[in-house]
Amino acid sequence: MKKRSLKLLSMTLALVMLLGMLTGCGGNNNGDKDSGSNGGNSDNGGAAYDALNIMFVVTGSLGGGTNNDDVYSALSDYTTAYGGNVDTVECNMDTSLYESSLVQSAEMGEYDLIVTGFGTMVEPLQNTAAKFPDQKFFIFDTAVDFTAGDFKNVMSVQVLQNEGGFLVGALAALMTTSDAPLANEQKTVGFVGAIESTAILDFLMGYIEGVNYVDSSIEVLYSFVGNHNDAPLTKEIATTQHNSGADVVFAVSSSDLAAADAALENDFYAICVDADEATNIAGTSRETAEHIMTSVVKDYYNMVYPILEQVGSGTANWGTHSYVPYADGGVIVADNEFFRSIVPESVMTEYQKIADEMAAGKITVSTAFGASTEEIDAVKALAAPF
Repeated sequence: MKKRSLKLLSMTLALVMLLGMLTGCGGNNNGDKDSGSNGGNSDNGGAAYDALNIMFVVTGSLGGGTNNDDVYSALSDYTTAYGGNVDTVECNMDTSLYESSLVQSAEMGEYDLIVTGFGTMVEPLQNTAAKFPDQKFFIFDTAVDFTAGDFKNVMSVQVLQNEGGFLVGALAALMTTSDAPLANEQKTVGFVGAIESTAILDFLMGYIEGVNYVDSSIEVLYSFVGNHNDAPLTKEIATTQHNSGADVVFAVSSSDLAAADAALENDFYAICVDADEATNIAGTSRETAEHIMTSVVKDYYNMVYPILEQVGSGTANWGTHSYVPYADGGVIVADNEFFRSIVPESVMTEYQKIADEMAAGKITVSTAFGASTEEIDAVKALAAPF
């Protein structure tokens, strides 16, 4: 299958019609709508899956091992297995292109499914979906509000990232009260969030509750940087939290490695997010990796691929939102050589008990999604703004 990056804003529908050899917005497809609707293929379980022509509107860009790359792999693997094609348009984080890219993709009328992701795309997608009720849309890692009965042509999905926050909160609490080499005498842990968004508050609420699940007397310091890109400020806040007693700091930001740098320079433990950061940097900065206790990783591939199977098999429940819990692999607490070397056996035993309880559905974690300001504040009140 061939991947194409499209420049939709410089393209008009008339030009696409003129280039009659193109399917979607350019290039050759490995399949078409008819090939899917006239039978499809079957998996080993006997379920039939239609070929899908898919447009992936990428908020950022592809390449470099981002979450969007994991999503693209899921889309690519589906169309390789069952037919169809994936076209892409990369917005490179230019929010002014989000809605126009969705609209122009829908105007083409060539796609069985338009895929996009993240909270910044919710409003552009909802606006577009309302204008094109016959076009199917799928948005990942965020929630669309379906309570009014609108958006019957949309599906949204998230992993329960608050469960990941809870687990590393419990782990941080166990570590700060342990005899681990970098644990100090103060019962204090930290949290540095990029911005005070719903998604990051979701992590924070889980983290606070995880700490309190182990020991409610442990102080949780939390701060927000104001953006994802200020690595120096992220590092400064992590350092300041450490100077105030935190021997474990959870950084939820695109600049999470800045907190890991602070951990290296000041001898404390960092927890990162979205990727297995310790493994990723081990080849170039092993000393920093040795201070990253673990990372909370969202499994974007397994967030997206089951939805494609639902769409392809005709079993998709449009107009609904779904969640992938920790028990189903929605979030992963990275278990690598650094995790195993940093976490003492006694802590590992207690942590595993908690993880098993989470997997068994015995632990309920508060979420910022759909919560009132009062409900969020009630959980934040268990911690200390810093």
